[in-house]
Amino acid sequence: MTAWVLPTVRATSWTPLAGVAVCLAVASALAAHGGAWPGTLTGVATAAVAAAVVAGLRDPAAALLAAVPTSHAVRRARRLALLLPAGFGLWLAAVGGPLLGLLALTTSGLAVAVWAGVPLGVAAPVLWVITARAVDIDWDPRPELVTVAAGAALWMGRNR
Repeated sequence: MTAWVLPTVRATSWTPLAGVAVCLAVASALAAHGGAWPGTLTGVATAAVAAAVVAGLRDPAAALLAAVPTSHAVRRARRLALLLPAGFGLWLAAVGGPLLGLLALTTSGLAVAVWAGVPLGVAAPVLWVITARAVDIDWDPRPELVTVAAGAALWMGRNR
């Protein structure tokens, strides 16, 4: 039953999550030296972790594996089963903020990745936070509603 874990761990791209982990470690060290985590950096850190989780969905062997009985949706779900705990763990270790904003951005990125491809799914959380900062609005005004809407879009596109 768990024979898929090791091959999936090897096939998953962990580089984006590792890169974000290094950046957040440096930011956390600077925040500890300065006395507090800057509130304006929380949105950027959230978008970076969400984008890194979505980036791990990239499946370079998708065309090769299209003929095997394991569907693309199952392979994606298995990658998510590994990436989501790692992303949330990284978030809790580095930032320690509320998880609802991270969940909203991650779910939104995953929904965009399912419907439009992984590169656009990676860009979605980052563009969301950058746009919110540019027009000077809060990037997570209703994260529970965003999570439900993105989850519905993700569910509708689960077999894509």
